[in-house]
Amino acid sequence: MASRTRVISQNKAVYVSPTGWTDAGGLSGDQRTMISAHQLHRVDTFSFEMDLAGARQDVREFGQLARIGTINLTEVNPTLSFGYYLGDGENELALGFQKSTNLVKGQMCSGQLAEDAILSERNVYILTVAEGEDAFSLTNATMEANEADHDVVGFGNCFITSYSANFSVGEVPRADVEMQASNVVFYTGLNSGIINPSLNLEGQRTHSGITKLPAPDTGTSVPLVLRPQDVTISFAGEGTTTALGGPSYSELPIQSASIELPLAREVIQALGNELAYAKVLEFPIDVTLSISSLTRDFASGALEYALTGTAENAQTNITLDVKEAGTTQVKYILSGAVLDSQSFSQGLDDNETVDLTFSAQIGGAGTTDQGLFFLPEATAPTFDTGTGAVHGDQPISVI
Repeated sequence: MASRTRVISQNKAVYVSPTGWTDAGGLSGDQRTMISAHQLHRVDTFSFEMDLAGARQDVREFGQLARIGTINLTEVNPTLSFGYYLGDGENELALGFQKSTNLVKGQMCSGQLAEDAILSERNVYILTVAEGEDAFSLTNATMEANEADHDVVGFGNCFITSYSANFSVGEVPRADVEMQASNVVFYTGLNSGIINPSLNLEGQRTHSGITKLPAPDTGTSVPLVLRPQDVTISFAGEGTTTALGGPSYSELPIQSASIELPLAREVIQALGNELAYAKVLEFPIDVTLSISSLTRDFASGALEYALTGTAENAQTNITLDVKEAGTTQVKYILSGAVLDSQSFSQGLDDNETVDLTFSAQIGGAGTTDQGLFFLPEATAPTFDTGTGAVHGDQPISVI
């Protein structure tokens, strides 16, 4: 176990891997099938918490004022959240979202909708290296040589519960993710040969495979950051009468926009199972796009149609496109969107602003006419496999 006086951001790197993989047969001793986790890039925030008291019940009886003991009646569901600067979609694909090339492969969250065994959940690892050392200065050789100075927190069976992408004038576009896990394990003095932290219904390790964390880097193939001036928002049917009366929303001086994709899970318990029997998506799933803009002449803008009620339930497809050097890095398409609300405000000597909220409901995994679709420049990462040995005496769970 490493000895430190403090831990700061220079010491950290975040990785993800599939929850389970098939262990090769014929291996002896501590030899296992090993998978290399994939690093998430441009991460700038990370936090997690475990509410132990929420799953615990006191046992009391006549004869004693204080409790005589405690028991856990429900599963402890640790939560983790992290954020990163938006790139070319590599992080999103590593987290299990799908690329909707020309709307052929369906929703951005098709894997979650179909409860795909590989895409719907992930293991997440956060590596902490020695004090005073940049994590990005390590190589695979020095990772192995300095393993005793490294610690890892592993989160098993992680489901995404919320994803948001945020864009604003003067700020770097970013994404924020919230996840719910079934297990948290603190591994000390190692960064490879990590026993899979995911659990089965009985609270036991689901798979016998192990994980390796490759040396972290800055991600040279990933854009440094995307710029707010390269963000464009367009509406289907501009210039015609087919979408919200036809005026061009692109003429509005939009100041900020955010996409919210909620993926809340219902935890189903069952007699005889220590952990949740299932964690299923809650429906309907309403994706929202919130836009804040300065107002301008209504006669040449888009808002007079909404003001007079002619927009009503008219649907439109909204495209949010982010480019770098003329090449699209990420594109979101909110298909079948309707205008939910608008709010005008103005203060003394301030510009008048309007806040617009559009929403669309997620259809099935293969639905192409409504929902949220994702077209990134990146391709889905592969998780390399090989063989390796279990390192150290590792715990199963701390919760």
